[in-house]
Amino acid sequence: MRGNILIKNMTFTYISMIKPIFKDVNLNINENWKLGLIGRNGRGKTTFLKILLNELEYKGTIQSTLEFKYFPLYPDRDEDLTAIEVLQRHNSNVEIWQMERELTYMDLPHDMLHKKFNVLSGGEQTKLLLIELFLNENSFPLIDEPTNNLDLHGRQVVGQYLNSKKGYIVISHDESFLNQFVDHILSINKESIDLITGNIDTWKYEKENADLLSEEKNSKLRAEINRLNDVSRQVNSWGIKKENSTKDAAERRVAAKQMKRAKAIKKRTVEMVEEKRALINNVENDSDLKMIVEQPRKQVMFFRDFSILRNGHPLFEPINIDVYPTDRFFIEGKNGVGKSTLLHFILGKEQLETMGNYTINLPEHLSILSQKRQEDVDYSSLIDQLTTREEKEEFWHLLHQLGIHRSSFSDKSSKNWSSGEQKKVFLANALLGKNELYIWDEVTNYLDMMVIQQLIDSITYYRPTMIGVDHNEYFVDAIATKKIELIS
Repeated sequence: MRGNILIKNMTFTYISMIKPIFKDVNLNINENWKLGLIGRNGRGKTTFLKILLNELEYKGTIQSTLEFKYFPLYPDRDEDLTAIEVLQRHNSNVEIWQMERELTYMDLPHDMLHKKFNVLSGGEQTKLLLIELFLNENSFPLIDEPTNNLDLHGRQVVGQYLNSKKGYIVISHDESFLNQFVDHILSINKESIDLITGNIDTWKYEKENADLLSEEKNSKLRAEINRLNDVSRQVNSWGIKKENSTKDAAERRVAAKQMKRAKAIKKRTVEMVEEKRALINNVENDSDLKMIVEQPRKQVMFFRDFSILRNGHPLFEPINIDVYPTDRFFIEGKNGVGKSTLLHFILGKEQLETMGNYTINLPEHLSILSQKRQEDVDYSSLIDQLTTREEKEEFWHLLHQLGIHRSSFSDKSSKNWSSGEQKKVFLANALLGKNELYIWDEVTNYLDMMVIQQLIDSITYYRPTMIGVDHNEYFVDAIATKKIELIS
């Protein structure tokens, strides 16, 4: 098994944490697998890659002759490299025709090679850095969240590209994306790590069956815990009653011995209860997210033969849109076509030249989740904006429902939080209060699959009126009642 990754009894704990991220992990990963690494935000997916890269100290052993390479590894902005120079950073012997072949696979023009890397779009940079990884035939790519800068078309192109390759690990929360290419899944669960053959659909099927078995076992354990607790209470009550039932010294000494025996029985019972409670684990109990939804009183939006003009030219082909109460309307299209610009126009953030007719009736109470705002606001500032104790309690409750441990709430710096956990801060804020219209831009970026499913379940149940942009195909298909594609 040349080049396999053999992990034995690997344990890792961050200095700031009591509980280990990984404990006695044993895995054998084949060098040819297309492995999807999944798990809830904060469970240690990126940490796992850093351990393979030998960037973190751990206990146990990892044996492999593979040359691990991490994605994304951006060049420094002051290097001012061209695309071809980026591709040649670690692949000096690669010829131009090989680069052009990979560009074709990624649906990129060949003349991009001579453009400055820093002027390329986020999606173009993502594709180029992935090409750089795979041009080095000796490397084993460790790919961390490749979809965040990709539109739906880009995700399909990159998915097809990865399907043509073999021998890598990729972290992603996009089910449709992963299903295009993975042949194995490594899932970091609440109390275990599972390695299965198949794609996300296979993993979900097996996980559902495993959860059913675990719940059946947990139900029996809870019944046993209740029985032991009853025994403990009865024994304790009997001891106290016996000790207080007489004033005779001799009888009280006997009663004291019986009380001591009762306390010993209670202690053993409590220990048995704790032991059985420790067996109740590994089932992800996701709470239902509550949305306090009111519907707008009239039509929200009306566009006829409408487009936004830039330098006198339409940014996208004219569109016709009607958004009524309970509609969940999603705007699709390639990066750069104007999706976020249209959202900003709807919100009145930009005064732009337009063509066609339109009417926008925004209700008073809006839930806005904007990509740009997330660059300027953090957990601490959001907490400070909440004026009442009730608002803060509701905010913390939502964070807990989204999978963030309550012990994290006191750390206002949130410096140890993963990108997904930080994203949950903005999502919890967007769910606060009573809202008539939800305008969300890329809500699923960085969010784990279980939170995405929580959102789907909540949105389909409460039926909010919504206008959104999102490139997670599974999420949009599950909740959208209307879509429109912007075409440049």
